[in-house]
Amino acid sequence: MRPLLLLASAGVALSGCGIFSGEEPPLPGERIPVRPAAVEETVRGAPQPVALGAPQVNTRWTHEGGTPSHTIAHPALGAELARAFSSDVGAGSSGEVRLTSGPVVSADAIYTLDATAGVVATAPDGSRLWSRSLVPDGQPREDGFGGGVTLGQGVLFVTTGFGDIYALEASTGAIVWQQNVGAPFRAASVVSGRRVIAVSRNDVATAFDVETGAIAWRVSGARGTAGVLGGAQPTAFDGLAVLPFSSGEVLAVFDRNGRRAWANALGSGRRGLARASIADVTGDPVFSGTDVIAGNQSGSLVSIDARTGIRNWTQSEGAQDAVLAVGGALWFVSDRAELIRLDAESGGVVWRVQLPERNPRDRDLAARYTGPVLAGGRLFIANGHDGVLIFDPASGDELGRLDVSGGAAAAPAVANETLYVLSNDARLIAFR
Repeated sequence: MRPLLLLASAGVALSGCGIFSGEEPPLPGERIPVRPAAVEETVRGAPQPVALGAPQVNTRWTHEGGTPSHTIAHPALGAELARAFSSDVGAGSSGEVRLTSGPVVSADAIYTLDATAGVVATAPDGSRLWSRSLVPDGQPREDGFGGGVTLGQGVLFVTTGFGDIYALEASTGAIVWQQNVGAPFRAASVVSGRRVIAVSRNDVATAFDVETGAIAWRVSGARGTAGVLGGAQPTAFDGLAVLPFSSGEVLAVFDRNGRRAWANALGSGRRGLARASIADVTGDPVFSGTDVIAGNQSGSLVSIDARTGIRNWTQSEGAQDAVLAVGGALWFVSDRAELIRLDAESGGVVWRVQLPERNPRDRDLAARYTGPVLAGGRLFIANGHDGVLIFDPASGDELGRLDVSGGAAAAPAVANETLYVLSNDARLIAFR
C-alpha cells in the first residue's frame, strides 16, 4: 500500500444529502446503510471455488508480487507458522520518513531498503550478510526515503529518494553502476529483458541497460497535481512494460526502445470526496493473463487488454495496493478498507469483507493495508497498525493473524516456504 501522504507536483511536464433537523417525521420504508458500519459485516454468498493450483516451492521473490509481472504461481507455505527470526534492518518509519518498499528474496538472501536509503542483506537464518548506505555525501539522510529494491540477473537494483538508481552485486553490495535522474524515484524499478525501468516523481520513466547503466530511453507521462507518497511500481511481461503515473495515466511501452503501445487513464469513482482529485495509481499494474489490472485510491479499478489497450471493464472501487490475480479471480483491499474478490473476466463482485477503516491506536488516521499475497492456500494482508491478517481466498473468512510489533510496512514476500514481513520499525520478520 501507499501511505496516504500527498506530494504536491513540482516542475514542468516533459510531454505531454441534506441534513435533517430531527424535527421532521422520518420517511417510511426500509433504511439501507450507504456504508458498512460493522467491522465484521460482509457481503457474500456461499464460498465459490477458485483454481489456485497446487502450491509450489519458489526460491525467489524478485519484485512486488514475486515477479516483474507482479504475479507468481501459488507459493508453498506451511499450515502452522511460527516466528523464525526478527532482525534489525535499519531506520524505520517516523514522522519525517517512511518505509515504501517490501523485501525481495534471492536463493541466498533477503534484501530490504530502510527509510533513509540504507540497504541490508539478511541471510535465511536472520544474520546480517552486508549493509550499505546510499546517502550521497553532504545530503541529509532523511531526504532519501522512497524508492525500493528489485532483483534481476543476479543484481540488486535500488532506487532512492535522492534520484539515484544503483546496481549492486547481490552477494557483496559492491556498486556495479550508478545513475542519477535529477528527481526522486517514486517506487522500486522493474527488470524487463536488458532493461531496468523506473519512474521518478516528476512522472518520467527512464530505462537503463542492466549491465552498464547507460540510459536507453526516457518517456514522459501526464502530470498529476498531487501524488501519493511512494506510488506504484512499473510492471513488465513479454517485452511490454506498463508504467503508472501520478495523473492516473497507465502507459504501455516496448521495453527495448520505449515506443508507446497504448495509454489508458484512470478516473475517479468517488465523486464528492476530497481524495477524488488525486488520481495517482496506487494499485500497481498487474498482468492477469493477457490483461493488465490497475487501480487508484480514488475509486477506480480497470482491466485493460494488454494487446490493444482497450478497456475490458471498470469497477468503481479503489485499490490501496496491487491486485492479486490467480486462477481467474482477483483480490484486493479497496480504498474503503474492504477485502474484495472479483471475477477477472467480468469484473463482477464475488464477495466483499469489511476491514477496520481507522487505525485503532489513533482514530484520526486511516488504517493502511498492503497485499494481498497468496501462499499455502491462504491470503495474507499486511496491516500497517497491527500485523498480518489471514483469509480464506474462496470464502473471505478470516482464518487468523500474525503479530507484528509496530505494524507491517509493506506487503509480505514469500520464498523457500517462508513469509517475510518488514515492520514499520524496520525489523525483518520471518514466519515459517
